[in-house]
Amino acid sequence: MNNVELSAKVKSCLKGSAAKAKKFEDLVAVSISLLSENPEDMYVAVREGQILVDHYAYDDNNCSIEASAETIDKLFSGEMSFDDALADGYVKVSSGDAAKFKALEVLVPSKKAKEEKPAKAAPAVKEESKPAKSAPVAKPAAKSSKGKKK
Repeated sequence: MNNVELSAKVKSCLKGSAAKAKKFEDLVAVSISLLSENPEDMYVAVREGQILVDHYAYDDNNCSIEASAETIDKLFSGEMSFDDALADGYVKVSSGDAAKFKALEVLVPSKKAKEEKPAKAAPAVKEESKPAKSAPVAKPAAKSSKGKKK
């Protein structure tokens, strides 16, 4: 995946985060150098409440990082946490403040949250079916029949 394709994909991933971007008080601009045979650049920035993503270097950035296109894709699609990527060496901060890079994570839609919703819905259905199965009047009838024998 080249920088043009990746920047379009990241922009698409962050499309629903406009409300979150409006909460940013300061400029956050991260220039990303993609590690590949033909090194390419892109950036992700939040300026004046707007999310900006494009396929070239952002010269006046707060942070510059180096990572593979695959890693950037996983980060912005919610498959990998920013902290894990830094700690495990998938992302290298080449200059600037790593906290500015990590600040972008709040814009990323959480895959875990999307996956948990169906999982939570399935037990709720099972719980509803369990009471229906255990709800037969067999137990109360057994108790009432014991009361009749006395």
